[in-house]
Amino acid sequence: MRKRIMVIDCSVNTLKTIKKLGIKVICIEKEQKKQLKDLLKSDDIYYEIDYKDITLLKKEVGKILIKYPVDAILSFTGDGQNAVVALQEEYPLNKYKQSEQIKLFKNQCNLRNFLNRNNFSYVNVKLINSKEALIEFANENGFPFILKPCIETGSKVAKKISTFKEVYEFLDKENPTTLIAEDYQEGVEISVETFSFNRKHYVVGITDKYTESDFVTYGHSVPTTLKDELITEITLFVLNFLTLTGVVFGPCHIEIKITAYGPKIIAAHCRTGGDQIVALHHFVSGIDLIQWTLDAIYTENWQKDISQQYPAAAVIFFRFQPNKKIKKLNIQNVDETIVAYKCNIEEGDVTKGMNSPKDKHGYIIAKGRNVEEAVENCRLAIQTIEIEYAEEIYRDSLR
Repeated sequence: MRKRIMVIDCSVNTLKTIKKLGIKVICIEKEQKKQLKDLLKSDDIYYEIDYKDITLLKKEVGKILIKYPVDAILSFTGDGQNAVVALQEEYPLNKYKQSEQIKLFKNQCNLRNFLNRNNFSYVNVKLINSKEALIEFANENGFPFILKPCIETGSKVAKKISTFKEVYEFLDKENPTTLIAEDYQEGVEISVETFSFNRKHYVVGITDKYTESDFVTYGHSVPTTLKDELITEITLFVLNFLTLTGVVFGPCHIEIKITAYGPKIIAAHCRTGGDQIVALHHFVSGIDLIQWTLDAIYTENWQKDISQQYPAAAVIFFRFQPNKKIKKLNIQNVDETIVAYKCNIEEGDVTKGMNSPKDKHGYIIAKGRNVEEAVENCRLAIQTIEIEYAEEIYRDSLR
């Protein structure tokens, strides 16, 4: 077996796992990734193609596959999933096809309507394609409710609407075309990582989530601090969801609110979770979801492998003052409790407000004897960061 795969929007960590398993890779990237290119071996291939231009992508990949056949076409990011759908449908290379799963999960209105028809995690929902539709939903269902993109992008956060005043303020700024409105769910928010193989489903772990009032996430931790009875309920709920939606293969990331009426699906994705969630579960349980996916493709009798490393781990994101020029930035030497960290800004950069997941300034991951200690270790490390801002406010960075 040749053992070669094509990956759309490949990350450095994904590439390292692929190479560890001795698999050749074709990377399709929208823009140059120097660090990725530097890690490629002589038998790997790198192409820069605008994979959001589906017509161009199919044409170019068709030529590539004639010369370099592959066993599977995959993406582990939200950005690359539309490309995977188009390519898997154009070139059905292996039985582990995810395109139908991805299409259902990415269209949040269709997913919500599907669940409602099956009386599973029922939530009032409406496609908002006009100002009149938004006002009608508010009149029929009351407040509060959530507005979010119909097609999941991973780059925009949901907006909570609590009054008619906020409805009209929103309409003054926006002309809704492809949004959905749905009942706001009050409760604790968590996410669940899963893996499926031949329609058999495994819950890898539950992640506790820390969010601001505007739904911007500032941290995660594992293992969950939920009580055992609730963990059992959530696990069964998620397994039933995966069966109902027909998931066949691969990792899924499912966002859930625990409400007074039981767990409710907030969103679901046919990919691993972002925000370093995969790293947290790897540090705590030893599970590498990228490796599980690749092992399952190349092994008929795939078996899950779990081995605990740390009792607990947490990630907290850097939140520097927005719209400021960084005059000085110094991250102190970290101690042994810090597992990993990354800063996305440098001296001379102008910071952005955290209006979407892509705006995060960086992160720090810490371990601990329990979740509380892991979170505290993150906070203590962040407090040691030396940062000095220029006095000017850079309004051209406001969004």
